Parts: sequence; C-alpha cells; structure tokens
Amino acid sequence: LDNVAHDLRTPLTRLRGTAELTLASPPDVERYREALADCVEESDRVLVMLNTLMDISEAESGAMPLQHERVMLADVAARALDLYRDVADAKDITFESKTDPNIAVSGDRVRLEQVAANLIDNAIKYTPEGGGVKVVVTGDGTRAQLSVQDNGVGISPEEQLRIWDRLFRGDQSRAERGLGLGLSLVKAIVSAHGGSVSVDSQQGKGSTFTVSLPLIPNP
Repeated sequence: LDNVAHDLRTPLTRLRGTAELTLASPPDVERYREALADCVEESDRVLVMLNTLMDISEAESGAMPLQHERVMLADVAARALDLYRDVADAKDITFESKTDPNIAVSGDRVRLEQVAANLIDNAIKYTPEGGGVKVVVTGDGTRAQLSVQDNGVGISPEEQLRIWDRLFRGDQSRAERGLGLGLSLVKAIVSAHGGSVSVDSQQGKGSTFTVSLPLIPNP
C-alpha cells in the first residue's frame, strides 16, 4: 500500500496542479484544452497502474478469465516483435528471432502476447543504442520455452530476487519511465497458465528471461 500510494501521488498531484493553475488563470479556451489533455494523460497513467494491479491480483488468485486455445508460440513472438519494431529502430536496436514454428501451448493468446510484449519492452528499455534483442522459441518434449535475450545493462544478483515484486524498481530502472509492474504481471500470467518464468543475468552483459509452459504435442 505504501508503494501504491507513493506511485499514485505523482500523477494525481500533477493532475490537481494542472487543474488549479488553469482555474486560477484568465479564461482561455486553448489553455483549457491543453489542461484537459494533460489531465487525461495523467488519469490514463493512474488507470493503467490500477488495471495492471487488478490483473495481477486476478491472475494470482486464479480469477483471471483465460480463453484457452491452441497457441503457436512462434506467432506470439512474431506479433510482439512487430509491435516493438519501430521502438527498436528508433534506438538502433537489432531484432533477431529464432523460433520453432511447431511449438504449441494451450493458453490465452492475448495474455501470452502481453507476456512476450512486456519482456521485449523491458529488453529494449535496458539495452543501449546499437544493441540487440533476440527472441527464441524452443521445446524439449514436455515443455515449451520462450526466451528474450538482450545485451543490455544486466541485473545485480540482489535485485534478481526482487524484480518479480510489484512496484519494485531497481537502480538501473529509476531513470526509465515505468510502473515497476511489468515483470509482476508476466509472472502472474505465466503462473496462471501452469508455467514458470526465470532470469539469467550478468551486470554489464545482459539478461535472458525464459518463460516455460506445458507443451502440446503436435497432432
């Protein structure tokens, strides 16, 4: 609750400050429009945080509705990569994909795409310009794995134990805009699918996040 209150205070303070300053200023339609747009932006930030927290709670409690179907992990990876291609290009980050098109799992396609997107977004965020992000989809007979690798700043051993906690932001992440909820949501969704997620990281060399899910044999 302390963390939530702290993270809510900033956007709500900005929202109230914008409204008060505008009300105290001489009437100006254009100023009103700009102020309302700023207030909508800050309100959206609050709603994103609250909705994400609710998603995490639902997933952890088993209340999250999941539309199970046969999902090809290679398709999930490709869709998430396409979503972030422009962001990667703007930062001169190279995407590499090595995915087995035959790896299938039973799950909610939208939620699994959310998992892949969060991991790719994280990788881009903490990889310096000119770096690379690689997505790998493999299977070992009983388990399917989706891995997102980067050659970014890496995570300290101490922080690796806490990155799954809600609203935790490590030293490297404080300079980046974010809520500290992405990895918590990833873990909650993957767990709701009967899977697990892990990280292998070295500071200064990069990180690899691996999602493991029950594999569906090919018909």
